[in-house]
Amino acid sequence: MNRTKLALLLSMSLLALLLAAACAGAESGPKSTAASTSGRAGAAPAAPAGDAGAAGAAAKPSAGSAADVIPNLTVPEGPRVQRSARISLQVPDGRFDSALNDVISIVDQAGGYIAGSDVQAADQGQPLRSGQATFQVPSDKLDEVLTEVRKKGTPESISVSGNDVTTQYVDLQARLVNAQAQRDAMLVLMQQARTVADTIQIQNQLGQVTAQIEQLKGQINYLDHSTSFATLSVRITEATAGPSDEWGLRSAFDQALHNLVGVLAFLVLALGTLIPVAVAGGILYLIGRVAWRRWGRRPAPPAPVASPLAE
Repeated sequence: MNRTKLALLLSMSLLALLLAAACAGAESGPKSTAASTSGRAGAAPAAPAGDAGAAGAAAKPSAGSAADVIPNLTVPEGPRVQRSARISLQVPDGRFDSALNDVISIVDQAGGYIAGSDVQAADQGQPLRSGQATFQVPSDKLDEVLTEVRKKGTPESISVSGNDVTTQYVDLQARLVNAQAQRDAMLVLMQQARTVADTIQIQNQLGQVTAQIEQLKGQINYLDHSTSFATLSVRITEATAGPSDEWGLRSAFDQALHNLVGVLAFLVLALGTLIPVAVAGGILYLIGRVAWRRWGRRPAPPAPVASPLAE
């Protein structure tokens, strides 16, 4: 069995597999949607083969495996949508921890879980504490969870978005069915290989198809999770709540107090600067005065002595 003969045998096996799948879809009636979806994806090229006996032997088990796989191609009931929501809440001073715990409890009761959080303290003049938590919530309970979360503070902004991936989901399932059919046909050919070269060639192709199957399964699992669970981001900010100042008296009093504190701060700064200078100047003055008294005065000249002749 040379390489050309092996390639022809593989092509004929795949052709027989596709014909069997088409017949099964035509007989099933309502299940023709799944079969047509699989045919649209296109599994592999088909070509006539020379060895009809070997091709018939290979096509028989392959057709059976395809008949087992194609009816399991499930078209999702309704659209597959990736949902996400963002909500921003403002709570009074000191209520950040309790509000966050309440939100976590709501998500936990709905069957969700927390995926991450980031809490930080803001600068002066801004809300005291703020933080954001990300949750994974069952998609069918997202609206209910949003309604309960809104009650835990004052909503500042709410946004909900979705991404329909139904077409991508169905296409991945069809490609997975075709790849599994190719793998089954190659397994049959592996058993009929007569030389080491043929075995190595089939193993290489089988490895590529197996890797493709695993990749498709991973993408399908990701879409399953992302459409079954919605992403909910909750941002909580903590701010001080004070009475309204319609007349502006409170603002004027605060401004006057602020100016008074500013003047006192300036005086403290001035005194803190001048006092050390005055002390240093006083010390230098005393040292100079003592030095002058000790070394700066000259001795007085002696008084003249009276002569005896003058008397």
